[in-house]
Amino acid sequence: MMLHYDEVKKLFPETKGVHLPGFAFLVVSNSTRMEMKKGLYVPFGDEINLFKSIENGAIASFWPKSDRIPSFVPNHFPLFMVEDVYQAYLDLLESYKQNYNQEKWEIMTKFILSNGFEQNQTNDLSKNEFEQDPTNGKGGE
Repeated sequence: MMLHYDEVKKLFPETKGVHLPGFAFLVVSNSTRMEMKKGLYVPFGDEINLFKSIENGAIASFWPKSDRIPSFVPNHFPLFMVEDVYQAYLDLLESYKQNYNQEKWEIMTKFILSNGFEQNQTNDLSKNEFEQDPTNGKGGE
């Protein structure tokens, strides 16, 4: 099951920029050291770089309500405005897991965390296992 823009918007209805109904996210990640083709960027951790995420192919991002939106963000790049980016990520992951447990699909959205958090691994729910994030050299569980 792919994660779709509409599902994220249901959880986090406050947005800026264009709406992308029907678009699917291939990856959800806080890492800008990897390709993010059709990705949802989650800006938390040691390296927050919204510009680089856009360069790497992200098509949307979470963004803290309390922070000013950078002037370089194009209007066609949606931002989901949230109180706490990390908590929003956890809420999104939990919602995705619940939907995944209800329906089994072959194509899954990858959720990838890096940059020194407790979850220093790639969580690929399509395989239901933890993998190593090849960009940070730290092992999974």
